[in-house]
Amino acid sequence: MSRFWIALILYGLAAIHNHIGTAVADFDGLGVCYGTLGTDIPDPRTTVQVCHSYGFKKIRLFKPDLKMMDALINQNIAVSIGIGNDELPNIGTALSSAEKWYSTNVKPYISKIAIEYIVVGNEAIPGPYAKWVASAVRNLKQVLLQSDQDSIKVTTAVSTSVLGATIPPSKGIFKAETRQMMVEVIQSISEGRSVPVLMVHAYPYRYHAAGLIRQDFATFSGHKPYYHDNGKNYWNMLDVLVDAFYSAIAKEIRGGNQLRLIVGASGWPSAGNRRFTTPALAAIYNQNFMRRVVRRQGTPAQPEKFVDGFIYALFNENKKPGDPADQHFGLLNTDKTPVYHFVVPQSPMFPPIIKSNPES
Repeated sequence: MSRFWIALILYGLAAIHNHIGTAVADFDGLGVCYGTLGTDIPDPRTTVQVCHSYGFKKIRLFKPDLKMMDALINQNIAVSIGIGNDELPNIGTALSSAEKWYSTNVKPYISKIAIEYIVVGNEAIPGPYAKWVASAVRNLKQVLLQSDQDSIKVTTAVSTSVLGATIPPSKGIFKAETRQMMVEVIQSISEGRSVPVLMVHAYPYRYHAAGLIRQDFATFSGHKPYYHDNGKNYWNMLDVLVDAFYSAIAKEIRGGNQLRLIVGASGWPSAGNRRFTTPALAAIYNQNFMRRVVRRQGTPAQPEKFVDGFIYALFNENKKPGDPADQHFGLLNTDKTPVYHFVVPQSPMFPPIIKSNPES
């Protein structure tokens, strides 16, 4: 029996492939985000070499990058391509704009790159571009269907800001101002033959830095469950956030249990916010997050749905706006040196980093 069919049976997941069969050999659930908001970010070909040297087999691009796509040709790295929020009005309004986007950014790479997802907007909900997300998703799905490439999944990426409650996760709901938009987007994602996928951004760091949760609960380092919800035990905040999304979806969408969540971005900064952002803490969280993804496990409320995920980010970005810590999420400095020691796990048996005396 071929490795393809063994993986399909074991994981219950389709291979990451386009219509004519380009595939990622190991069907990994772990990827890395390629943020480019910084000076001296390594060029695309160097970045691909870095991915190979550390063992990343998936990469997420937040916007189309033809130079990066060229560098990824025949590299056995699956790619997720983002559509910028500013492009949503055109793509969401006119099918011809979606066709043009596809012809420029996807069609030339069919059979050359394993394209896994098209991510329609990045945290566009809530915001001025939110009203075009659902229609943009539908137009892109129509274009892919017409091109016989509908194995490429179309999704969007949202943050926990769309949620009105997260703890306990069974009480997860959408905020009143995002509820209708999220329902429309999930319905648009769910149309078609493929299993619907929604990307969510989940950062336990922010909850710990705000004083809401313990450090060990934030970093997967606890020695016992911290929350108990409807008979389910929660050992880490990431599972709480993912299950809060599942709960919010179940409350709004009939048949929403078909949808699968993927962590589109998660990480921990190594500097910028005093004791909350040290290289040691970043190493603990990011190493354990990678291990958790590679183990291909579900959540307490959805144990059968593996949580794939992308770590944010490959490089530090010194021009990223917002909080100073946001510039320090990189695993690597822009000179390609690691900010701290880490290993990209290739086996579910990879051991975790456990802090023996976690702080409160």
